[in-house]
Amino acid sequence: MDVTEERHWVLTDVSLVIKGRDLHPEEITPFLDIGPTGVRNPGPSKWGRPGEIDGQWRISCDERTSRNFHEQLDSILSTAERKRTELRQLAEQGYEVTVSLLGFSGNESTLALQPEEIKRIAILGFPLTVAASMNER
Repeated sequence: MDVTEERHWVLTDVSLVIKGRDLHPEEITPFLDIGPTGVRNPGPSKWGRPGEIDGQWRISCDERTSRNFHEQLDSILSTAERKRTELRQLAEQGYEVTVSLLGFSGNESTLALQPEEIKRIAILGFPLTVAASMNER
């Protein structure tokens, strides 16, 4: 009998990301009344991807908060739902607002979203980005 164990992504990171060419993080923090877990001022950065010059403000939930992907996602979605009006205002001003999912995926591992999670993301109305790292760890 062949029993295949389902493998899941590891070291996941779920984020609410706001980006814009003229985004200054110090203006976003008081507007949302939330402290970010990461910021990036506009302009070239030796740590950013080549050509990426947008300012960025983010709240991330990763394995330091919870090793459970669904708990990470719930935390970020709950924050976005509480600040939906403000986030929509930022989007109307031309800023890019996204929910981002990152993680290590290897050996045929999966990252499954539950129907309720998909519904919550859809109701928010912001794009969802998913990036898998296939690095051999």
